[in-house]
Amino acid sequence: MAPLGAARALITGGVLDVGKLELLQTQTISSATADFTSLQETTYNVHFFTFTDVHIGSQSEIGYKLSSDGGSSFNAGLPFAFANQRGISDGSFAERISTGQASGRLCGDIDAGAQSLANGYMYLYNAGDSENHTMSTSHFVFINDADKQAMEFGNQMYEGAPKYNNGIRFGLGTGTSALTSATISCYGIKAYWYEY
Repeated sequence: MAPLGAARALITGGVLDVGKLELLQTQTISSATADFTSLQETTYNVHFFTFTDVHIGSQSEIGYKLSSDGGSSFNAGLPFAFANQRGISDGSFAERISTGQASGRLCGDIDAGAQSLANGYMYLYNAGDSENHTMSTSHFVFINDADKQAMEFGNQMYEGAPKYNNGIRFGLGTGTSALTSATISCYGIKAYWYEY
């Protein structure tokens, strides 16, 4: 602990426990979507998700939608904006951008082939904040629909209302793509001072 933090803990009788990852849930799925409806958003302002061996049912992209009612419904319409960069092992490099999409794009152009899978991570910010938009950053590596190694990273923002969100659904891209298998974990990042 830094000297200032140690002094503060000694004076106030508290503990500084910032940056600690706490596992909230892991899902190993074989269905169309993965819903996380217990984000504990009043405790954690930042969430970290890991994605392992994600497969989808048809050529499309991996994305997410948000819920403000604990998973009873997920956002409709076109409230997401994103700006992603993508590189492919054939030497191509491109931007993927939108100011009106039905989901937050994480990576795209994978298909149902056994070798076509994605792995990556995502940070989600402000899910439980009614004053600020829910945003995310992500980084994925994958084998695309042309069997080329690829990566995609970028940021996504939910511009719709309400701003307060307590659930997230992974799987749906811009079309009807669905997950066929994946392991996804959700962590809360402890970023506050607490008394003991």
